[in-house]
Amino acid sequence: MIKEKIFKGIPASPGITIGKAYLYTKNQIRINVQNLDDSEIENEIEEFNRAIELSRKELNKIFTISKERIGEQQSKIFDAQIEILNDTIFINSVIERIRKEKRSASYIFNNEINKLGKILLSANDDYMKERFADINDVKNRVVRNMKREKLVSKVDEDSVIVAHELTPADTILFSRRKVQGYATDTGGITSHAAIISRALRVPAVVGIKVISKAIKTGDSIIIDGFEGVFILNPEKETIKKYRKKFNEYAKHEKKLLKIIDLPCETLDKKIISITANIEFNEEVDFIAKYGHCGIGLYRTEHLFIEKGDFPSEQEQIEEYVHIANLTYPNPVIIRTFDIGGDKLLPSSLKESNPFLGWRGIRICLDRIQIFREQLKALLLSSTKGNIKIMLPMISSLDEVKKSKEILNEVKQDLDSGGLDYDRNIQLGIMIEVPSACMLADELAKEVDFFSIGTNDLIQYLLAVDRGNEMISNMFQEFHPAVIRALKKIIDSAHKNNIIVSICGEMASVPVATSVLIGLGIDELSVIPSVLPEIKQIIRVIKMSEAESLADSLLQYSTEGKIRNEVVQFYEKKIKPKLPN
Repeated sequence: MIKEKIFKGIPASPGITIGKAYLYTKNQIRINVQNLDDSEIENEIEEFNRAIELSRKELNKIFTISKERIGEQQSKIFDAQIEILNDTIFINSVIERIRKEKRSASYIFNNEINKLGKILLSANDDYMKERFADINDVKNRVVRNMKREKLVSKVDEDSVIVAHELTPADTILFSRRKVQGYATDTGGITSHAAIISRALRVPAVVGIKVISKAIKTGDSIIIDGFEGVFILNPEKETIKKYRKKFNEYAKHEKKLLKIIDLPCETLDKKIISITANIEFNEEVDFIAKYGHCGIGLYRTEHLFIEKGDFPSEQEQIEEYVHIANLTYPNPVIIRTFDIGGDKLLPSSLKESNPFLGWRGIRICLDRIQIFREQLKALLLSSTKGNIKIMLPMISSLDEVKKSKEILNEVKQDLDSGGLDYDRNIQLGIMIEVPSACMLADELAKEVDFFSIGTNDLIQYLLAVDRGNEMISNMFQEFHPAVIRALKKIIDSAHKNNIIVSICGEMASVPVATSVLIGLGIDELSVIPSVLPEIKQIIRVIKMSEAESLADSLLQYSTEGKIRNEVVQFYEKKIKPKLPN
């Protein structure tokens, strides 16, 4: 028997999982050469047609965006690829061969594409030879989408996904299979895979570096999301130890749930709002069943990622009305599309530095019709009066003013049509880049509320890629520059009589709760899984003590001194009062 082996990574989502690994190797395009039974042929053709349609939709989207960014001439590569997928004679010949030869769609499609490739390579024209790479790209895209169709059915619901890296689209795909954990070579505490793991309340360890090379599908493993430990082939005693740890954690969570409906206030009666960050239906179910609170951040980009394109106005209305009804009478803050950065646009549209590129509000203001449709959908969904709108990635006053102009135009259109909406709907912005921090006082005069996105704010403030495990130790929420920036933003909001919340991951870190409250934050928007614990922490501290703690932290110049005092405060004032 293979000996137990322990790997250390970054603890990204708490919890214990004992199960089987599924190795996800998305970058390896392997052609399935198997023969088909008669009963499998029509299903194979259906999957092939779905893959062609999805690939066509992806390329059309890339072509449209590329034309806007780099011009039509430079974007013709995508047009040529789309033509292949629109060639009904070519597609029908593939389908005919599948039926006749009873071979897999990927094998037949690959064979037909290679025929085209040989023609191009034999041409005397260098330009035609260069198009061979474009043909290969189409082949890989279609085959990848065919594999993707089959991927979900292959993954058992008790699996732990192990991969080199996971994109937002990957994690959304796997969320439908109720996987029991994630382990990746890459990533940091605020990488998208880490965030989604916490949102779905499954353990995760990231930044293990070599784990995708060390395991194979079916291996027995343990994930310890508390300590950042991944155990391959655990021995009986190890399994016994971790089962005990799992049961203790389950009991702890059960005790915390008992306080969920108690007031969210400090011992000296300071009320702090606590809301939830939401992206998936599983999180909504948790809020409806246990949380009984508002939503401080509802991310809409999952609609884009799941669909592979911007959703229609009607699709958005259905989604927003559903979420508003579930939370009513509590408020729900819906953020406009925040794609780009770690929620990447299609891979063919590369940016050398996507985190500093075309993302968030920049895309909305470039694609105004898309933006107008989303604002219209939000307004039409707001009749219960509990929806608020939030703009992401604001870096200037001009962006806010332009967005307000577009919002007012949409309101006027609805008024002229006699359509009902919340005429007092609130508009807020994310404060997550240094320029917004510096302009906080001016920005506060233009909006109804602030929400601080600490993930990006820390990344940009400290020049630390939050998804890079090599420098994950430099992503420091208790860096003195971060603490002072938070204080400046909060004070600017209060000076202008607007509410300020934190919806970044820092709000969900128990040891940081007293610091944020002491700095004067009005609301914490947290991942649902930690909501009971954060609420309990608020209930066992005094506001006066938290303010004293924050005042002392503002005097320090090093992260080490700040963290040391924060941890001491937590260990002495908070931890002894939490349920065991």
